[in-house]
This record gives sequence, C-alpha cells and structure tokens, in this order.
Amino acid sequence: MKKLAGNLKSVDVEEMDLPKNCYGQDARYVNGKGYSSNKYPGVIFQKDKNSDYISKIRLTKDFKGNLPGGVPIDMQNLTLKEVFKTYPELTEKWGSRGCSTYWNVGNDTISFFVKIDPNRKPQYPVDESYYSERPIEAIDIKISCYSIFNRANNRFKKLFNDPVIFIDSMNVTRIELNAYQPSDIAVITVYKDTNAIKLVGPQGKDGVIYCNQ
Repeated sequence: MKKLAGNLKSVDVEEMDLPKNCYGQDARYVNGKGYSSNKYPGVIFQKDKNSDYISKIRLTKDFKGNLPGGVPIDMQNLTLKEVFKTYPELTEKWGSRGCSTYWNVGNDTISFFVKIDPNRKPQYPVDESYYSERPIEAIDIKISCYSIFNRANNRFKKLFNDPVIFIDSMNVTRIELNAYQPSDIAVITVYKDTNAIKLVGPQGKDGVIYCNQ
C-alpha cells in the first residue's frame, strides 16, 4: 500500500460490530485503527495483527466504486434493499451484538451496516421492511479462512464438527468465540440433538450454542 499510495495516514476506525463498549476483538486485524489515502477516497485499510498484510477494508460514505465481483455502488445512495438485489442470500443474515448500535447484514467476508433506530420498539424481531429502506452506513470486507470449512450448501458458518455458535444473535465460529474472555459472556444456552436441528436445520447435528453478553 505504501508503494501505491505514498500519503497514507493513520486514522481511527469505528468498529460497528465491536464498538468500544464491547468486550473482545476480531483476531484477524488491528481493531479500531487503519490507514487512508487521498488516492482511495472512502477506503480505510486495516492490517493484520501479526503482519503488514491488509486483512480488512472499510468502505465509508465517501466511497464510490465496485464491490467484489464488479458490482458498482455509490455509498451516498446505497440502501439495504439495493444490497439484497445483489446478494439475495443475505436476506436471512441479520445480526447485531447486544453492545452494538448497528445491524450487521453479511457473512464472514463482507458486512453491511445499518444504524439501529432506538425508537423502533421492540428491536427483535427485526423490522425488515423498515430497515431495508435505510441507508448503508459502512461496509467491511474481510479476509477469511472460514469459508473453506464446511460451507458448501450450508446456511451457517462453522468449523468441521463444531456446534453452530451465536453471540447476541450473530453467527460466529469457534475461532471468533475464542477472542472473548469468559467474563464477557453472561449466559450460555446449549441445544442438542433434535432440539438443535429444529433451530438451524441439518447443521445443528453437532449442537447449537447461544451466548449472550
């Protein structure tokens, strides 16, 4: 990046899925810090924790360009409804940590963030028709090795024979769960056998775990 853009400057990044009042961090990249350049408006690059490789890209409201796969977008005018036209599989991928003020609609490599309206009560179940019309506040694009594990024709991400794991309704893997301290989790609910399969389908054969902060 330094060769491509000599004017890189360090910037703070609002981690919309893991704000400062949340416990735990994403182990794949340096949380809360990134680099921007006038050459790439609306783009913030975040490096890997253990190397100089870029492992996450944040697209802000100033971004106008293409998403992975060549889909053109203008962040000033992008709504969640437009996202669903391009990524119809994400219509069932709503999530939000209890400490976050954003809905995260995405998978393990791309996330679209929509601001939660505190006046819409109750928060759950999500008012999909309302939020589908809301603007996208930011997009995170992350490098992920999770997609090579047990992803074919599956709705939920999991590693091998692990249970399907949720933290505050967000589907995570065991690796992501390990970023949390035991004191970060207030309640753990475990479902097994037919009860787990009823919740998430065939992927629940190894169990389902719900963690609440």
